[in-house]
Amino acid sequence: MTATAPATVDELGLQGCLYLWALLTGQSKRLLVAPTKRLTLVVLNHLQEKGVIEVPWPTERWELQPDAPATPIENLQWRLTWDAYEPGRLGEALEDYFDTLERDDFVTAFQLRLWTDIGSAETERFFEQQLAKHRFPGGWALDIAFAYRDCPVLTLAQWRYCAWAAVRRGASLALQQGPQTDGVREAIYQEVRRRASAVASGAWSGCSFPPSSPHPESALGRGFAYRVTRLGPLYWTGWPSSEVLLGRTTA
Repeated sequence: MTATAPATVDELGLQGCLYLWALLTGQSKRLLVAPTKRLTLVVLNHLQEKGVIEVPWPTERWELQPDAPATPIENLQWRLTWDAYEPGRLGEALEDYFDTLERDDFVTAFQLRLWTDIGSAETERFFEQQLAKHRFPGGWALDIAFAYRDCPVLTLAQWRYCAWAAVRRGASLALQQGPQTDGVREAIYQEVRRRASAVASGAWSGCSFPPSSPHPESALGRGFAYRVTRLGPLYWTGWPSSEVLLGRTTA
């Protein structure tokens, strides 16, 4: 059941405000809402449950409302139903909320959870891109979430390195042994885990692939790195930790 819509952005809360900012920014700037379509669906579902938007689910589009807004990249329809603010002032209200956000222990803990969740999706997206370059099934990208969960101390740039190296290893095996998909998929997954473990232990240094632009591709990533936190490029190169979030260390 959809909850009663919040009266203010403060009632919407940090997660809801970030999600709504990402949805509106993705719409206006032609960006991915989130790094993966699955996380975009999480964003939309959260805002629907808060009574902020409507969605046509279980279908992706309203047959009788073809002109309803749709996320530019994912092509998922939605409609803003929240009338607590005038549409033209909603973005300003969200920005004011982020600017006045208190940096207490509760907020920092919640930011850390968001960083972990968004980071997992960032890792999956990059892994999928690498798989596609070598013509492996994109669905294999889901595997990296298991490795990410078991090795939380790496930076996103280090995870990008592990994904890149593991797919290259899989491509080499496919050339040598033929494309036996089950064996190649498992080999890639185990290589991700092996490299993540080696990097985390300090056995290997310099294994980091930050993107050429510090700005995340998705609105959700940008909102987290530059609105909800002051991480900036540390979104990619900082370990997800309260110390980095609070500016006590850079890595």
